[in-house]
Amino acid sequence: MADLRPEGMRQPELAPAVSSDDAVLLHLREAQAAYTAARVRTQIQETGLRDTREQLERVQAAYSDLTHQLEETRQRADRKQEELHQLHAREKEHLHRRLTEEKARVEQQKAQVEQEKAQVEQQRARVEQQVAQESQKRAAQEQDSARQRERADRLAGIIKELHQELFSGNIYTLILRACLSITGATRGIHVAVRQGEDRLRVRAAIGFDGSGGEPLSPSIAALCRQVLDDGEPLLLNGGANDPSPRPLAVAGDGDIRNAVVAPVVLRKNFNGVMFVANKDGDFDHDDADAIISVGSHAAVAVENARLRRELQRAYLGTVSALADAMEAKDAYTQGHCDQVAHLARLTSERLRLSDDDRAVVAYAALLHDIGKIGVSDGILNKPGALLPEERALMHSHVRVGRDLIRHVPVLEPVADAVLHHHEWYDGTGYPDGLADEAIPIAARVVGAVDAYCAMISVRSYKEAYSEERARAELSHCAGTQFDPHVVEALLAVLASPEAYHRDDEEDEDDVLLLPGFNRLEEYRQANG
Repeated sequence: MADLRPEGMRQPELAPAVSSDDAVLLHLREAQAAYTAARVRTQIQETGLRDTREQLERVQAAYSDLTHQLEETRQRADRKQEELHQLHAREKEHLHRRLTEEKARVEQQKAQVEQEKAQVEQQRARVEQQVAQESQKRAAQEQDSARQRERADRLAGIIKELHQELFSGNIYTLILRACLSITGATRGIHVAVRQGEDRLRVRAAIGFDGSGGEPLSPSIAALCRQVLDDGEPLLLNGGANDPSPRPLAVAGDGDIRNAVVAPVVLRKNFNGVMFVANKDGDFDHDDADAIISVGSHAAVAVENARLRRELQRAYLGTVSALADAMEAKDAYTQGHCDQVAHLARLTSERLRLSDDDRAVVAYAALLHDIGKIGVSDGILNKPGALLPEERALMHSHVRVGRDLIRHVPVLEPVADAVLHHHEWYDGTGYPDGLADEAIPIAARVVGAVDAYCAMISVRSYKEAYSEERARAELSHCAGTQFDPHVVEALLAVLASPEAYHRDDEEDEDDVLLLPGFNRLEEYRQANG
């Protein structure tokens, strides 16, 4: 998006107006010329057609003579062929009669042998059936015992792995993977709802097109609400032996053959539902109990995650304080960083970035303009166009911001995103003229979201754009100023209800650990 100040802006050029009468006259002239050309071609084709017709008549006369001669020859050949055919038919009929009689004798003998063989097989099958029934009873008992032992061992291993790998990823995704592993399902969604609220939130999704940034489908949401209300798991195998009174009604959610929906309680003020689907074979109550058991054991891991988030929240509070200090200089930008952070988080989820990149996006969105602390109020709030010197000073805010935060080790990857969030996708931005994939993904996301939020806001040098105009400007600048994939994801976010529902506490929960926190945790574990 171009600079929004009155002077120096890139204004789109309007196409010259064209009279509708001139356009019609031009169209008629083109049609008349086309008609004249078509008429000339038609006359040429008619002359060629007459010559061709005369040649065809001469060929047809010659062909008629040859056909007559051929017909006489064919009649003589047919008479000879008929005589040979009659002779062959008499011989074939005699041979067929002899073969049929011989085949009947062989079939009769074969039937007798098969009958005797069937009697022997029946006797053998009865004996084998009795032996098999006894073996199946013993095998079923042993298989059930082995399955119970295997499930218990797997659950213990999963819980141990959950605690060991807690610091390396999203706790809700880890719990969902554990539930899929222990039940044998291939797809799943972890849904959470805060007590006293009605809104369902997708905290993790595996095997579904959507992610945590997209709402639940109505059919799955209805199943989750039923489980939350009843407090009992729901088995949906979709067959005549389905123990649930409710049919499998999630056909609109892709290829879902069967499912189990079970309640989980991970924190005292959070209820949740685990929806897992597509198991080879039917789900049973043991699967539901296993999911509930994973949730109970995972509560300890979630508490550890909460304590770790408290540490990160202290960093986040410091970052927010820095952002607030910058916004205090400019009344027009109050709340701008929070708005950018909210939309940038949703956009990074829509792009399905890695956990590390999503964390960097969240922090960079809060700190992207921290370098403006070094820019005077007169320049920040100037109502008119900036002078070249003033513009150069304004451009320097990205380097000032980078220098302010790069000395905090855990914020080092955030510093690069802050430095490059004004780079353009075509390489004409600042400060380094980076282009395409050379621009960090976090900088591309923050740059597009920052521009959109600036467009719809009032500034000292401009009025606010309408949301429709701002979205159109995003699309227009995709591929030049902005990454087209980022613009596509941002527009999808702006079309969803999540874009206009902000909950500061939930937004803090959704800010993942920065890579630096993981390195600290790895160092702590390695050194006891």
